[in-house]
Amino acid sequence: QQQQQQQQLRPSNDNNNRLRAQPQPPLIDEANTDTQQSPPLLPFPYAKLQVLPITKAITQQQIQQRRQQIPTDYGKNPLTGSFTLGSEYNLSQKTGDDDNQKGTIGGIIYFPHADLSTLLPEDIASSFYSLRFVPIQKDVDEVFPSVLVGSEQSQSKKQAILTRCGYKPSSPGGISTAPNQDRSFIANFFLNLQSNVATVKSAAVGEDLQVPSALLMGIYDGHGSSGHVVSHFVALELPRIFTKLIQTKRPPNAVGSSEYDDYVTQIFKEAYLEVDSMEPVEGSAGCTASSLFYPGEGTKAYIANVGDSTTMIVQYSKSTKQSTIVHQNRKHKPHLPDEKLRINAAGGEIMIPPSLGNENSNNNAIQESSRLVVPPPNGDPFGGMALAMSRAIGDSDAKVVGLISEPEVDVWDLNNYHKQHQSSSEQIDDSEWFSVVASDGMYDVITPGEVANKLGQSLYSDESVVSPLEACEQLIRKATLLWMNLAGPYRDDISIGVS
Repeated sequence: QQQQQQQQLRPSNDNNNRLRAQPQPPLIDEANTDTQQSPPLLPFPYAKLQVLPITKAITQQQIQQRRQQIPTDYGKNPLTGSFTLGSEYNLSQKTGDDDNQKGTIGGIIYFPHADLSTLLPEDIASSFYSLRFVPIQKDVDEVFPSVLVGSEQSQSKKQAILTRCGYKPSSPGGISTAPNQDRSFIANFFLNLQSNVATVKSAAVGEDLQVPSALLMGIYDGHGSSGHVVSHFVALELPRIFTKLIQTKRPPNAVGSSEYDDYVTQIFKEAYLEVDSMEPVEGSAGCTASSLFYPGEGTKAYIANVGDSTTMIVQYSKSTKQSTIVHQNRKHKPHLPDEKLRINAAGGEIMIPPSLGNENSNNNAIQESSRLVVPPPNGDPFGGMALAMSRAIGDSDAKVVGLISEPEVDVWDLNNYHKQHQSSSEQIDDSEWFSVVASDGMYDVITPGEVANKLGQSLYSDESVVSPLEACEQLIRKATLLWMNLAGPYRDDISIGVS
């Protein structure tokens, strides 16, 4: 009976969002290998990693030419490590061309500290049967010793970001060769350009940054056989395009005003659509994109989302040591009324599983999703896909049936939250705030509430013995065990970031 249940739950391919995606061999991304091996605080090597350079006069023909020149190993390895950003990432109207700005630092970008699959033996491949029934109600650090304790980045008490490649065998009993399709980052854009490299250096090796900065963080989960190419491209290009648009479009004077809300909303929409127009695959592959922006002052945060990844804003109570999720973005699923209306108007077809909305369905199983049916290429009756979301970056083949890349942008205001909840001055003083981005490889098996509590205590509790990075590791390793229990030798990519 257990074997039958696992067979029902186990996807027969390398990606759960694109039903017929095929695994790719683990080719080496030479440019990205340099990134992974570089010591902290080297300048971000964007020029070396880019495939479609951002220029003022790039034409659609040039984009098509560059698409044909993309290396076959592009994006095979995830982006990892910490890097300084140049003055061109400053959010002011100065673009970094001024000679006075050369050599200054515009911020720091943090990609995952590591892909845990490079530090750990593959639990499923090496000892599947012995580990499968580890009692997961215990803390994971009681089962597996941490591989990150003592690392410089593990000392930060303000932010952390980590990933683990999934395990997606192409056949029962086979070995997974599929690349990690998750990409994520946390970027701090300094409000004032920093010329003192020593001030920034300590931040990249684990000490918390004391420089006033804006925050942009996000999760980008690829799907389809080339989904890692799309998500890799988005993680490289979105921070650059976002800052370029802010530099070229003068914002309203008052941060936090309704005019400023409209301004950031429009910036996000233009950034997403520009990235989508340039994505390298232009075919049966895409990625989610869930991003949060905090301008470094005021009480508002902005969340832009396409797809089914999740960004959360969380309140931590210093007195109760408990965390409360106060906001999370809506996941774009084809069966939602407004999404369904658009898809139907475009002539699209939606698959809705019987278990969706069934109160009697197994709460411990990985939940099924409604899906958008993608037209088969060249009329091939067996070539169609079924996409588990109604918005995404990429997936150009699904655009004709109602999929869009325009993000839904939420504006969350701390002042409004306190007014709505009639917070007392004591409750306001008792609160700390943080944000979390994660892929569905985490939330398919662990509840958002558990994630929020684990990370909140690691960030703020004096009693916590783990850093935020170690807490991320424990959550990912627990999710690994849960995937083993629920889906046998299949595991989605798992990524999480907190700031």
